[in-house]
Amino acid sequence: MNLHSVGSQPTLGASDGSMGQGRPQSKRLQQTQAQVDEVVGIMKVNVEKVLERDAKLSQLDDRADALQEGASQFEKSAATLKRKYWWKNCKMIIIICAIVLVIIIIIVVWVSTSN
Repeated sequence: MNLHSVGSQPTLGASDGSMGQGRPQSKRLQQTQAQVDEVVGIMKVNVEKVLERDAKLSQLDDRADALQEGASQFEKSAATLKRKYWWKNCKMIIIICAIVLVIIIIIVVWVSTSN
């Protein structure tokens, strides 16, 4: 009997066990082995692609985390700036009201003293 190993499984050289018909069986075995080798090659490429994809996803996740942190910092800065300018606007309104009030008082005093 002619034994060939494919992976860990031994197979017979001929289907009926005779030695005379080993060549066609051997050719079929070689074709099958070539197909297996091709599939193994394709699977290796696929595994490499999956690993590359995983690395890219990891990088993308890191960038997304950094972007999220930047956005959070921007939001805090924007809130602080908004509060600062709100107080500036309040002060400006108070100053304008005080100036208008002083002008009104001056006009009232001027009108009452000119009579």
